[in-house]
Amino acid sequence: MTAAFARASIPRALLILMLALAASCAAPGRPVVADRSPVFGRVPASYVVQAGDTLYSIAWRFGLDYRALARANGIAAPYTIFVGQRLELRRMPRSQVAAKAPAPARAPPRARPDPPAPAADRAPPAWRRPTDAPVQRGFGNGSKGIDYQLQPGHVVRTAAAGEVVYAGSGLGGYRHLVIVKHDPAYLSAYSLHRPILVREGQRIKAGAILADTSDGGRRDETLHFEIRRNGEPVDPGSKVGPAS
Repeated sequence: MTAAFARASIPRALLILMLALAASCAAPGRPVVADRSPVFGRVPASYVVQAGDTLYSIAWRFGLDYRALARANGIAAPYTIFVGQRLELRRMPRSQVAAKAPAPARAPPRARPDPPAPAADRAPPAWRRPTDAPVQRGFGNGSKGIDYQLQPGHVVRTAAAGEVVYAGSGLGGYRHLVIVKHDPAYLSAYSLHRPILVREGQRIKAGAILADTSDGGRRDETLHFEIRRNGEPVDPGSKVGPAS
């Protein structure tokens, strides 16, 4: 039997499959792997600002202190950035982020009071638990916060008073994310799959409702909650009190 006759006798689809298998055996290559990089992966050298970004959300995404990021790029408060702007993501020494202010000169009696303590020395906010839902996953072992298992009727509230510095979606693995600034050192974040009820720039009180599941009929959902101090995650379980 000639080679030409053999090829003619084999169905075209089967012939294509045989050739593909032969090629894969002859020249094995690197398998295709889906990109499942977490939000907190390796920090790139720079980042181009996209629509919807804030300096806070960029710093949060890459695990940086927003003040260090602003200083590295010459950005002053209120930290306005622009679409298409390229930011250097250099990490600043921690000592420069939360350095203590120089001690004020000793004042005579009845002098004006000393200036406020620097952010690093201030007492942290009085944290509240953001929901009364049961804990699904605790802090540590790869988790930078706490996951709560939301069910219909569970309400998500802010853990302390502050300013909403990010309220949006599309930030890495987060569908809907709220970041609240409580003081220069502390931020908290709330990620979930329900529409959020606050907006950027809004001042909110402790216990303010961020999202709710009170309409019923929804599948179980997860709230991911984090607290960061100077850009570093801290264990929320050791900080928060009972739910509001």
